[in-house]
Amino acid sequence: MASRIIAVCNQKGGVGKTTLVTGLAEVYSRDHGKRVLIIDADPQKNTTSAMGIHDPEFTLNDVLYGDEAANHKITPGVAGDAIIPAGAAWQGDFPELGVIASERNLASRERDSMMARERRLHNALKGVTDNYDVVLIDCPPSLGLLTVNALTAATHALFVSEPRVSSVEGLTEIITTVAEVQENLNENLDVAGIVVNKLRRGRTDQEQWVRKMRSDYGDLVLDPGLPDREIFAKAQAAALPLGSYGRSADLILDPLRRLATAVWKGTTV
Repeated sequence: MASRIIAVCNQKGGVGKTTLVTGLAEVYSRDHGKRVLIIDADPQKNTTSAMGIHDPEFTLNDVLYGDEAANHKITPGVAGDAIIPAGAAWQGDFPELGVIASERNLASRERDSMMARERRLHNALKGVTDNYDVVLIDCPPSLGLLTVNALTAATHALFVSEPRVSSVEGLTEIITTVAEVQENLNENLDVAGIVVNKLRRGRTDQEQWVRKMRSDYGDLVLDPGLPDREIFAKAQAAALPLGSYGRSADLILDPLRRLATAVWKGTTV
């Protein structure tokens, strides 16, 4: 079966893209035995840090910069040279989990002006994704060139939203961007759905926004949503898998497991 390349995106920051990427990677890898590749396409490099990676020698920025001696041409498959294992805390239980790390200088790629600049990641990944079942791309909180590169390389777009006005409004713009990418750059791009993150029980204002999302987007809003739990932040700060926290992590891992299946459109994961 061909690999699924899932671009996790929303133009607004702080909605939990990193949380979702690392959580899904953990579930797909440990629970389902999938070969998983994480690509951190956000210059803020939160996913890189959450995976326990510091000061990588070769990053996504280097991949997209291209071969300087060949007028910055992208060598097909060059992204494979940037894949490294996750940090020590992840390696024991996740031997087939690879990461392409980010760095701050990745932000300079937003200003690239070379020919076919939207397809540089797609070209760099040629042949590489065949070695993985799932590729998860953590997109930056913008609709710029890095996000377009991710969507052009992806088979699926997965949106993340908080149940609040600014995040919900951002959905409209990212969905419009996806439609433009489908029309002009990647006709095979599918929408995997919308994940509602940071839910708090009993918040009527959040319930209203969830109802609005369901009214606007119907079945694209996936079940279940993810609760707002401190353990997410703890795990990311410590660069640990959620499973490291034992039974206390089940309140997060259980909905993540169900969500992993929902992202797969109800088919066998």
